[in-house]
Amino acid sequence: MPEYEVIVIYEGGLTEEALEAQAESFRGFLDRERAELLEVQKWGRRRLAYEIKKKREGSYVLFRVKSKPTFPQAVDRHLKFAETVLRYLAVRVERAARGKAATGAAASGAEREGS
Repeated sequence: MPEYEVIVIYEGGLTEEALEAQAESFRGFLDRERAELLEVQKWGRRRLAYEIKKKREGSYVLFRVKSKPTFPQAVDRHLKFAETVLRYLAVRVERAARGKAATGAAASGAEREGS
């Protein structure tokens, strides 16, 4: 199954408990979609580059997921009308990017040897 990264920007005014409830709601959606949750990273509250829905701050959460190829469309249907979601993006992670840490170190070592 392909891997995906889903970044969600929630309203910045949410409390920690409300943000956790939103993340739990997304986990429930993943269970219904039979997706495997690999990792959740809470990046915290950050100032937005421009106003979105008259908001200047947003709380960022990254979800790494393994799911079927129709997953991005399901995410779109789930998050499109969520009131607390300012923006979201679901992208497929390519195989080369998954092993970037291991292959990146090997590639940089090879570059040094060639110099």
